[in-house]
Amino acid sequence: MKIVIVRNAYSYDFGGGERFPVHLAKELVALGYKATVVSAQPRLLQYAEEQDIPHRKGLWWPKQNWSGLHTLLLPIYLGWQCILFAWYISLILRERPDVLHLQSKDDFIAGTIAGRFFSRRVVWTDHADLKHIFKNHRVWYKNPIGKLVYFCSKRAHAITLVSESEGRLIAEDLEHDLPHNFTTIHNGVSDQRIPPIDRTAEDADSVIFCSTSRLVTAKGIGDLLTAFRQFAGGDSVRLWLVGDGPEAEDFKTRAREDDRIVFWGHQENPLPILAAADVFMQPTHHEGFSLSIVEATMLGKPLVVTNVGGNPEIADQTNAILVPPHDSDALFDAMSTLSKDASLRKTLAKGSRKRFEQGFDFHTIVKERFAPLYEEAD
Repeated sequence: MKIVIVRNAYSYDFGGGERFPVHLAKELVALGYKATVVSAQPRLLQYAEEQDIPHRKGLWWPKQNWSGLHTLLLPIYLGWQCILFAWYISLILRERPDVLHLQSKDDFIAGTIAGRFFSRRVVWTDHADLKHIFKNHRVWYKNPIGKLVYFCSKRAHAITLVSESEGRLIAEDLEHDLPHNFTTIHNGVSDQRIPPIDRTAEDADSVIFCSTSRLVTAKGIGDLLTAFRQFAGGDSVRLWLVGDGPEAEDFKTRAREDDRIVFWGHQENPLPILAAADVFMQPTHHEGFSLSIVEATMLGKPLVVTNVGGNPEIADQTNAILVPPHDSDALFDAMSTLSKDASLRKTLAKGSRKRFEQGFDFHTIVKERFAPLYEEAD
């Protein structure tokens, strides 16, 4: 059986949602499937190349805002969908897939119509987008594209959501229970041993807090900097920020006078850095489902995360301190507690590893949850 996995995103986005199709393809190949990743996202294609996963450049239009006055441009969008539909026909004829696994809004429309036209099985994975796409879709004069996506959702064989939280938000938009073809499948990571980087001599005895995230306000990076700056100069703590983003220089300017804060920049593999840290930080303002938190549980790290979206489905009192979003004082209190209490850090670390083993080993998730979706009879 051959699976074609399609995922598109802006060129500057490369997080868990963009790594997911490559990780999925690797597990499918290990289970005996053929898998090809299709995308117009350069870094995703590069990642597939590095992981020896078959890949093909896709077609995607970066214009994604069709709300408000942009709704008047609907005929142009429909023309774009006709072009994309024709491209999908050529893709199906070239690749001969048994299953199209679609993971982006425009592909939900054209890919589903083309897939059903050729009697292919169509599976969607929503990376926390449908709750926005379906907004106001029941209001007759609003959101025509959301209505079109909803129409196509009824023709998809299965739609997977990354968290129960996303399911509740989508149900609110739809104003009824989720349709029968919707199901929640948590993301995960493949269990692996990650050797940590060597700490410098000055960091050897410090408590290191680490965030692996895009450097943007919505990820709570500003809150994290404000919280960390409340530590006194003599405290033996460090903050490592792994990632890049459009606001990186602004955050570096805010942190310039504090040499305890280290910006690692974009890392193709951030896990060895995280493995060397003591506490994982994720102060995001909103989140569908965070692969970064799952990676931290795989590494057995105590967590400090915001109580938003799907975060509580990974983090609870056994492995984390949950804090409200936009609350730098609560972040500082959690960091201060963990910096002083090595026993608590150890207890939460054990809890994290146990949570991973119970529900987030990706090999098990793909074998027991995704593979049956591909194999089910229509």
